[in-house]
Amino acid sequence: MTGATVQVGADTLWVEDGGGTGTPLVLLHPGITDSQVWGPVLPLLARHRVIRYDRRGFGRSPVAHEPFRSLDDLVAVLDHLGLDRVHLVGNSMGGEASLALAVTHPERVASMTLLCPGIGGYPWPEATPEEEALMERYRVLTEAEDLPGLAALGLEVWCRSGADDFLTEQLAATTAAEPAQGELERPNPDQWDLLPGLTISTTVIAAELDPSDSLRASLDLAVQIPNAALVRLDTDHVPQYRDPEAVAAAIEDTVDRAV
Repeated sequence: MTGATVQVGADTLWVEDGGGTGTPLVLLHPGITDSQVWGPVLPLLARHRVIRYDRRGFGRSPVAHEPFRSLDDLVAVLDHLGLDRVHLVGNSMGGEASLALAVTHPERVASMTLLCPGIGGYPWPEATPEEEALMERYRVLTEAEDLPGLAALGLEVWCRSGADDFLTEQLAATTAAEPAQGELERPNPDQWDLLPGLTISTTVIAAELDPSDSLRASLDLAVQIPNAALVRLDTDHVPQYRDPEAVAAAIEDTVDRAV
């Protein structure tokens, strides 16, 4: 695979293109790690042209210097590579960017495999006392600018299958980058109300160890998108890191069902 820097507005994105033929797979990472989180699943996708990139402020992509939307950056990467139609594999906020492309440019999406995805416009239920307590801890740590504390809280919430050196380093890096990027990221168009009109081959991977509200959103999403398949795994918020074989199987099934 080869990595390259792609100019997007005033900023740059690090993009890795595996080359090869066939409709490409584009891997979109979550907000708690950079694109290295896809490492365990990459060898299992060898028959595809696989593309992954680091969002602004993550991994090998510098922090943003201008307002941006993840949807626009995804389109910019596809245009730079000359890709008219792709299979999307999105985790968490990478899943939300996938949904945003699907509802705004469905002709560019061959299929979607969505791992614990964010969902723009989802009707989140009222927070439980446990969730309110976590939000208060997050507020206190943020006001204190306690980056190690915020990283530890992130591991507690999102990595319930257990922390290791890789995830600990990733959470530390992404937590440190967030204040540097400030409020420059703008929201994508909402997706929830438009999802019943999709005809795209879709699989939703729901993680049993995800926070309860995120798990419920994944389950609801599988109902909201017509004919979506649902895969439930005994993992936390990063299934591709915890169970790459199951995630690769879900991706292959989704791609094979695509028209």
